[in-house]
Amino acid sequence: QKSIRPDPTMKLFAVVLSLFAASASAFVPAPMTSSKAVTAVNMAAAEELYIDENRRFVMNLILLGSAGVTVGALGIPYILFFVPPGSGGGAGGSPAKDALGNDIFAAEYLASKPVGDRSLAQGLKGDATYLIIKEDKTLETYGLNAVCTHLGCVVPWSTAANKFQCPCHGSQVSLRTGG
Repeated sequence: QKSIRPDPTMKLFAVVLSLFAASASAFVPAPMTSSKAVTAVNMAAAEELYIDENRRFVMNLILLGSAGVTVGALGIPYILFFVPPGSGGGAGGSPAKDALGNDIFAAEYLASKPVGDRSLAQGLKGDATYLIIKEDKTLETYGLNAVCTHLGCVVPWSTAANKFQCPCHGSQVSLRTGG
């Protein structure tokens, strides 16, 4: 008679399989005991989980509406910051005033001044500003601020030198050459 010896690989396989089975059963929860109290609690919990579709819809509307208002409140001013302002209706200028604070009207002013005249008037914020009469007897579209940006004194126009000359620090500028 031949003796049947167990195969060593089968023996190893059986040991490994039993270890896996033992470790897997360690993670299985213990069976619960059934009682009427536990069943009542489970039924109550199941009733609480009922989802009301109308309520869910209303809550989604509230959520999306508040998010939309927030994004709009932050996003619209941000976008409008990058939109350039429209051109005005022509009433955006401020009137020039004479030495006494009276408004200067173009027709009267041009009739009383010669071509090429550079007279002082009150410009923005009451600063001394030169109004310049062009060759075609119209006003320039700009006024020159007569206040020196370095020391703050009023820079007079020198007709003899045909340029502005600052009495504070001797700087000079000609309208023809720009320097």
